[in-house]
Amino acid sequence: MSTVQCGYIGLGAMGKNMAGHISNKLASMKCPPLLAFNRTQARADDLKKTHPVEVATSLEQIAKSSDIIFSCLLNDAAVQETVDAIKPHLKKGAILVESSTISPSLAQNLAAQLHEKGVHYLAVPVMGPPDKAKTGELTVLMAGGSADIRKKVLPFLIPVVGKRLVELGYDDVAESLRLKLCGNFFITSVIEMVAEGMALGEAAGIGQDKVKELLDFVFPNSLMGIYATRMLNNTYRNSIAFPLSTAKKDVGHILNMAKDAKAEIPITQIFLEHANKAQEEQGDIDISGVVGCSREKAGLGFDLQNSKKKQ
Repeated sequence: MSTVQCGYIGLGAMGKNMAGHISNKLASMKCPPLLAFNRTQARADDLKKTHPVEVATSLEQIAKSSDIIFSCLLNDAAVQETVDAIKPHLKKGAILVESSTISPSLAQNLAAQLHEKGVHYLAVPVMGPPDKAKTGELTVLMAGGSADIRKKVLPFLIPVVGKRLVELGYDDVAESLRLKLCGNFFITSVIEMVAEGMALGEAAGIGQDKVKELLDFVFPNSLMGIYATRMLNNTYRNSIAFPLSTAKKDVGHILNMAKDAKAEIPITQIFLEHANKAQEEQGDIDISGVVGCSREKAGLGFDLQNSKKKQ
């Protein structure tokens, strides 16, 4: 195991932290340094300043050198483009561990393409925000591969980038993506629910601060309290943990999955309506900014400039 060469593609808000943890794990195992690649090389250079990595200057270098490649990219197009670029150069028997939130059908297509080249594909999306990626506390979802392939990969994931693992089937790599989309359904639904409740309390003259206090007592240490705090403090412009553009991309996948499954999810439709309006009016702010749409409908103004109760 000490000779395994790993590569990482995509050093965004999530990827840079996950790559950092993996590089430290490799160093502790006396493996070769992690090869890190990002389209903007400055991000890989920055990672090298704080972690034991080697900067890769091309996707071809990553593909030709790596036994295991980890990837975390923005969307379907970026993942497809990357796989197209590395596919001709991958080693036979290499493993691609894809953590991007992409459509389940794309994951299936990529797995089939790579299987023809003797390359193993694991769909390994993660649940958790960038601050959980930084502390190595993500929830890892895994589908595809085989028991032997997973044994090769898991030492670099648990308890490295995350502390919890949900294993799904070997035969259908899309299972982990479907579960991830269920998870994101809950997140967007909670945000929409909290936004409506905060606006309701404010419009009724109770004050959103008291709604937040109630949430903390009744649902302590929950997502509701986290997002209620962001809404209470209007941090959606200057502290962007989950931009609306990314949320909308995920919601598109959620709605497609629901359509295929003949499941009705009306709250997601409402969330998307608010996300579209908020992005059109305010730009690509944090997902918690959808509260502004519920406030506007109640005549409070997006930022509570017409508040009926002083904060």
